Amino acid sequence: MAADEWRLCVNWLVQCKILPDDHRATHPEAQAFDLAQALRDGVLLCHLLNAIKPYCVDAKDFSPRPQLSQFLCLKNIRTFLVTCEKEFKIESRDLFEPPDLFDVKNFRKVLHTLSKLSKTDLALKKGVRGFPQHNDNEEPEEDIYGNLSDMAIDHDIEDNEDLYDSVYQEGGDDEIYEDLCSTKRTRHKQSRVSTSSVSELPPPTTKRDYCIKEMVDTERNYVDALRMIVMQFIKPMKSVISHTDKEIIFSQIETMLEVHTGFHAELHRACTTDKPKIHEVFVKWKPKLLIYGDYCSNLPKAQEHIEELTKKNEQVKEKIEECERDANEARFRLRDLLHVPMQRVLKYHLLLRELIKNTDRAVNDVSSLQIALEAMQDLSLYVNEVKRDNEVLQLIQDIQNSITDLQMPQNTSLRDYGKLQKDGELKVRSHVDNKVRQRYIFLFDKVMLMGKSKGETYSFKEAIVLAEYKVDGSSAVKDGNRRPDKWNCSFQIVKQDNSMAYTFFAKTEEIKNKWIEAINLALDNTQPAAGKNFIMTTFSEPKVCDICGKLLRGVFFQGYKCPVTGMCVHKECIGKKKQEQTPPVTPHRREKYKAKVEYVGEPNPRPRKALLFKVNAIIEVTQKEHDWWRGKCDDQDGWFPSQFVEEVRQYNKQSKRARRPAMPDSGYIPVVIQRGTNKVKFGSVNTTLSKDINRSDCLEQMDWYVGPLARDQAGERMKKLPDGTYLVRDSENPQRKGNPALSIKFSGTVRHIKIEKNSENMYYMADTRFFHSLPELIEFYQKNSLSDSFPEVQTNLLYPYKSVASNPQATNGITSPLRVALPPKPENSTAGQRIMSYATAVYDYAATATTQINLKAGDRIAVLSKTGSDKGWWKGEHLATHKVGYFPFAYVREEDEE
Repeated sequence: MAADEWRLCVNWLVQCKILPDDHRATHPEAQAFDLAQALRDGVLLCHLLNAIKPYCVDAKDFSPRPQLSQFLCLKNIRTFLVTCEKEFKIESRDLFEPPDLFDVKNFRKVLHTLSKLSKTDLALKKGVRGFPQHNDNEEPEEDIYGNLSDMAIDHDIEDNEDLYDSVYQEGGDDEIYEDLCSTKRTRHKQSRVSTSSVSELPPPTTKRDYCIKEMVDTERNYVDALRMIVMQFIKPMKSVISHTDKEIIFSQIETMLEVHTGFHAELHRACTTDKPKIHEVFVKWKPKLLIYGDYCSNLPKAQEHIEELTKKNEQVKEKIEECERDANEARFRLRDLLHVPMQRVLKYHLLLRELIKNTDRAVNDVSSLQIALEAMQDLSLYVNEVKRDNEVLQLIQDIQNSITDLQMPQNTSLRDYGKLQKDGELKVRSHVDNKVRQRYIFLFDKVMLMGKSKGETYSFKEAIVLAEYKVDGSSAVKDGNRRPDKWNCSFQIVKQDNSMAYTFFAKTEEIKNKWIEAINLALDNTQPAAGKNFIMTTFSEPKVCDICGKLLRGVFFQGYKCPVTGMCVHKECIGKKKQEQTPPVTPHRREKYKAKVEYVGEPNPRPRKALLFKVNAIIEVTQKEHDWWRGKCDDQDGWFPSQFVEEVRQYNKQSKRARRPAMPDSGYIPVVIQRGTNKVKFGSVNTTLSKDINRSDCLEQMDWYVGPLARDQAGERMKKLPDGTYLVRDSENPQRKGNPALSIKFSGTVRHIKIEKNSENMYYMADTRFFHSLPELIEFYQKNSLSDSFPEVQTNLLYPYKSVASNPQATNGITSPLRVALPPKPENSTAGQRIMSYATAVYDYAATATTQINLKAGDRIAVLSKTGSDKGWWKGEHLATHKVGYFPFAYVREEDEE
């Protein structure tokens, strides 16, 4: 075969929509190993078969998120090979062996199998030509794949989370949900069942109105969808299936219809009469929505039961097909319709987030909506973890079935020993006989199982109760019989009384460290440092944490219980007092200021209400707009001149203060406090602060200032301009309306940065540098890179917007301190992944798997991927520890770019 056959394979996979167009294997400098890495876990191979022949690989037969488990990766590869032989009639001699791909021992054979697959009749029917196009049976003179197995040792399996989301997904769940629940959906007469006589909402006039309308209308459509399943599947099928079959397939559907009918009616009432409040509806109905935990647990069983019934009972098969035709013109299968409830329950927090985003804080109480958002985020995370826990339980059962001679204590199974933390091959030396043996290790929270691999099964050899051992990673024992560069990275686990020890040898230092991390985490899960008396527990019913009030996540060892007090808590809540875990319900910091003079309502902030106060009164500031601020004092709320107050914690009488007068279009009279007196002088824009006023007036003449402009409009104006182009605008964001913001284009993307003022009226973007005026700030960043404070923006301010807007190519003629953007700084800890945004933790979170990161309230995270959002997780880098992993996005607040 041609030496560039792997590139032909890449091209074929791109045309099959399995690899994205910009995957690194498509780059000119790519190597064959880049393709091997993308395929090693078997996920894309199984998706490939389903893309060629839909549903030929059942979802239960492969793991779409193997989480770097060798056991799951090999299971996926074997599923691919079995399906190739069974469904695509590829002869066994043309199939590679699992280690040929996982360990990349024979990548040429892997390519040979894929070439055969590309030329099958089923594959050719997709309209994509096979590779290579000619039959070339000659071996190339150069073996370009010979070193891939060594590269596989040095490079562990990659987490392809982003890649998985670019490929074909079974069932087209999003399409089904949109068809049934979207506000834009086409109503088919077969599927349309009127909810009731509930009236439509009035036509929306604002973005907030549209958010409310979408929330109510999609809920109505969802009730229609549930009623359709009840009326056009459950009732007609009663004649052909038993009551037991019905309970398995349609578990909770009828209860859901009852719940959501009531929920929709109350939500509609809240949105039309404001009684009850919207947030009260979500909080009230949250306990009833916990039925989605049971529904989620039962869903795989329900779908599998449908398949079994239709295969063995022709009458049932015909009836289901008849119902599908009557209900939705056979566009969707029944098993796919059963996904819709799962999708709906995970939409509520997204709808509320959008509503909050478009709610004017000056008019509405956003903090109450934050309560509803937290409730729905909590529900979403619970449901997602129920789903994940059921996948974990299935994995543990598969492992137990694969260990042929495993003898468990009576009434005990592997699931009693906690979650799987890691698995894979290690060399093990027992200090009993000092012999080194190759073993396959399954590490659970409570026990380490050692076995000998026998192809698809394992022979049990030994079990170690982890609580009796401690880890010693400092040992440097060498196995003299091994090559110096392989299997010589060692660590020990030693019994607490030093009566026994085992030495483990890993292929690389990186693999060794991952094993040590996993063992230490397993020990901490069962013996948490914050409270040794708390026992890791599986709760049979949904349980709320006694400290933070949030649901314990999932259904399998989802929390801890103290046998003395009976308290049930999250791992991160052990040892805490109840009030310590309560975060602020509003994402905006409220600063306290002290009144320097009495304010009796003059000047008046018409048409808004004035907040009256006396000298030395303490005001809690909630909103700032130029020289007018909003705050609370003595349970009163209103507006007042900002010059009347000083910040309690930062005021310095000796410092120089540059006061920012009202902008020309603010519509408010500037207020000046004469130094050394409590009297107030009301002036025009041409008097007391003329020096500062002139500084503000000259903004209109600056080639970087554009006045009021929304961030979306700024992005649109600058998208075709060169990197380094910047402008300063007055924000149109309801929360910051009128306050300045910097928009800068870097690396093809327009970024937006808030420009703030401190208590002494000094301008700043990062709270380490302060400036007396906007021109002074801009001048500094023309000469100095933004990257010191904003690592994702590694450039100076290069090209003022007005100077390049008319001619984007004319950047050479613009006077600028630096004409070329600075080269990107290396981001080793993120492995080259682009930072999407930054987030701040608002809750503590204790990792329970090595793929997760620990969070403390206030920690900052660089968000690298949001492709796990539908499951409640984001991927990011902890900016203090530099660990990359997953975290629940409901536990962080994304930092507003503007």
